[in-house]
Amino acid sequence: MVRRALLLALFAIIGVVVPTTAEEKAFTFEGSGWGHGVGMGQWGAYGQALSDPGKRGEDIAAYYYTGSSPADLSDLDLPSDLLTTLDNPLWINIASQITLLEFTAVGGPLELCLANDGAGPCPKPEQPQDGERWEFRRIDAGECGFFKADELQGTAGDCRASISWPDADGVQLRYGEDRRKPCVVRDSECEYRHGAIKLRDDPVEVGFHVLVTLGLEDYVRGIAEIFPYWKAPGVNEAQAVAARTYAAFKFLAQEVNERPADPDGDPGISASRKNSCWCHLYDNTRDQVYAGWWRENGPDQTAWVDAVAATEGRVLTYFGQGWERFTRGGIIQAFYSTSTGGVTNSNRHGFFTEWNDREVSVTQWPYLLPVDDPWDLDPGLDNPVASWHTTVPASEIANRLGWDEVTDARLVSGPTTTSPSRVRFDGLDGGSEVSTTVAGAWLRYGLGLRSSVVRAIDDRPAPPTEEPVTPGEGLDGEGQAPEQDAIQYDELPPFQDIAGHTHEQGIDTLRRAAVAEGCDHYSLRFCPNDDAKRLDVAIVLARAARLPRPEEPYRLNFEDVPDSFPHSREIYALAEAGITAGCAANRFCPDRPLTRGEMATFLMRALDLAPLDSFDGRRFDDVPAGSTHSGAIHAIAAEGITAGCTKTSFCPRRPLTRGEMATLLARAFYWDS
Repeated sequence: MVRRALLLALFAIIGVVVPTTAEEKAFTFEGSGWGHGVGMGQWGAYGQALSDPGKRGEDIAAYYYTGSSPADLSDLDLPSDLLTTLDNPLWINIASQITLLEFTAVGGPLELCLANDGAGPCPKPEQPQDGERWEFRRIDAGECGFFKADELQGTAGDCRASISWPDADGVQLRYGEDRRKPCVVRDSECEYRHGAIKLRDDPVEVGFHVLVTLGLEDYVRGIAEIFPYWKAPGVNEAQAVAARTYAAFKFLAQEVNERPADPDGDPGISASRKNSCWCHLYDNTRDQVYAGWWRENGPDQTAWVDAVAATEGRVLTYFGQGWERFTRGGIIQAFYSTSTGGVTNSNRHGFFTEWNDREVSVTQWPYLLPVDDPWDLDPGLDNPVASWHTTVPASEIANRLGWDEVTDARLVSGPTTTSPSRVRFDGLDGGSEVSTTVAGAWLRYGLGLRSSVVRAIDDRPAPPTEEPVTPGEGLDGEGQAPEQDAIQYDELPPFQDIAGHTHEQGIDTLRRAAVAEGCDHYSLRFCPNDDAKRLDVAIVLARAARLPRPEEPYRLNFEDVPDSFPHSREIYALAEAGITAGCAANRFCPDRPLTRGEMATFLMRALDLAPLDSFDGRRFDDVPAGSTHSGAIHAIAAEGITAGCTKTSFCPRRPLTRGEMATLLARAFYWDS
């Protein structure tokens, strides 16, 4: 999630120059900040703490999330009590797709457990003693075992195991067979003293996942996201509150609706999440950097540990308009980054790309609006990314734009809280003059800049701004952009995570049709292997089917889709068209994964098809006559929209993936069958 400040020590980043030939045209971008710039800026929080030593850290953090306020977890009505009632509710991924893990007992014997197809009690081999090095190895597909000195200890079993230390201090994890460390710590072995280690088979790849399961406060103590030499209580407390808030939101967002039967053995996450990580959170910058025992016990860590203790249980909340959708039980999504460059980004411009002066149609989260962050640029801080220069060859920009040549680049607006940095490129393509104006994440990703906060190009700043715009202006009552001309998605960069994917063509078809929606708050990622939630399908299906946006009063009234709910009109458009009646009485369940069978019924109704008992004289083996969705499944198969999950099966109860959703919709609305 963040380009953490700890990395700053590793790079000389005051000026970055991409080598160019003497003859080649290039442009030098001057900017500020590092990272996506959404939410709290760590250098700005540090500046606030120094300028006002009496300011509470939770108030420093709350400043960066418009309309938010601190609260105690115990005072919130959470959608799940597992976060506060289980000893080790958080599952943190520290390695994936490895086939060998070395581990050493610290301060006493370890307790091992290896599953064996559920046949009786957990087989427990000899206990590793203090200082002994053991291994957990993949022996064959779906079979693993514990080894000592290259000899199997006990019997082999499933690649589902645990390592705990009730009579020891902890465990150290070391290199696997490919010599990669299974954690983020690089100057010592990974050491964990809280929770337990879980090993879980990867149903997609050939290795296994390594998880550490923890309590929330134990997890926060191990977060390594700011400099240890930042001693001011305010910045440490602000970071602790932001980290705890981020983790709580992700835990509640990843859990399925049903309470897991065995939360100690299964965290209750979706099948696709088990495929990717078996986790609520990663231990790296995909979420937050969790360094384990090293972080709370290393040199100069007292200020951090004290801050975690002082803010125990404190999180940031938002209960303004649309809070039911944008929070989890009131808890916000607390993004943060290293340096904002003097002004934070909205989630739109931090994670998405504005192209040709038109924004991608994405929801503006109400508490992730831009705010001024002058502390980030305070010269007294010596923030190394308060100013940077990056020179980019014109040919490289042209290549990323898909043009033949770039002739000019200039800053046309920003950066302010009302206008992000917008850059205009002029050039030639196919013998014709072309131009485009870009703002947001593409500046950072497409040009390789430290942030999207650009202040000048070749020493040319933006021209004076015109009439200021009120923050939030241009948003409708749902916090969304008003309707506008369709964006030409074929002009946008493709999703970065679909190249070579089975469903790449379907996903790109939806992108070019201007109906696709990215995932995880990023317009540049589609997450094709993630479960497609009922809301995901409602948004894209309503756009693809060109359903009219209904006006109140609605035929149905979903209690979990109030008027303030983002994309409520798409959901009610499906209901008004008779495509859905909800998941239960007066409920739509927008965050519940949609099954493949349910998707078939949605498509049959959207296309006004008649239910069928068979297609081409045959049926899917796992769809018996008269079963739920049977008629719809065979109807869309007869139209060539689906070929099933295998040659003879449809897998109607399996959650639909986002990639499958894209291909089905592309076949239904954009491809000739």
